[in-house]
Amino acid sequence: MNIDPEEFDKTKPLDSPADEAIAEYLATPKSIRQFKSFVELAKHFNISRMTAYRRSKDSSVLQRVEWLLTQHQLAGDLVARLHWRRIVAGQVKAAIAGNTRAAEFCKERAWPANPFDFFPK
Repeated sequence: MNIDPEEFDKTKPLDSPADEAIAEYLATPKSIRQFKSFVELAKHFNISRMTAYRRSKDSSVLQRVEWLLTQHQLAGDLVARLHWRRIVAGQVKAAIAGNTRAAEFCKERAWPANPFDFFPK
């Protein structure tokens, strides 16, 4: 499936439901995937495992994966920012209780190596 890059819009779902499912499969963490393997995905769409694998290398599928990953990351960043006070409070509590990883997290936030890192971008 070769698409002219000027015509392709990676923000829209791919035309083929199988290709869109492959892109979503690749962009989703293993623990929450709808399909647990390429075999399961291929069976669902009545295509061979190798066909699913080959389509996963298609440039339009990969561009869609890249866009989906960016959206997931932005959503995750937003959730973390919304709950930042609770996250830091939990880490401080854990550090006080002796959790060294939490203490390191707190130290890095309180005294960054580069003072300009103190303010988020």
